[in-house]
Amino acid sequence: MIAVKVGYNSYVMENDKAIQLMALLEGAEIYEQKYHHRSASENNESFYTHHVYANEDNFGMELVPTAKYQLAKLAGKPAKD
Repeated sequence: MIAVKVGYNSYVMENDKAIQLMALLEGAEIYEQKYHHRSASENNESFYTHHVYANEDNFGMELVPTAKYQLAKLAGKPAKD
């Protein structure tokens, strides 16, 4: 199993699927919607701008040994503090 880190989350999957996902993500562009709030002195006209740009994020991969994967799966979702 391989854990693929995307942003703040890691997704665990079989090796071949992880390699496919990494190839897809490397070819993807970033889409961002940015909110702009205008004050009363600027007519209170808020608006959004939309942006597409090159993907500069680095994605990480980590090999997860079978025993570690099975123990983590048994532990399940962690309790919120």
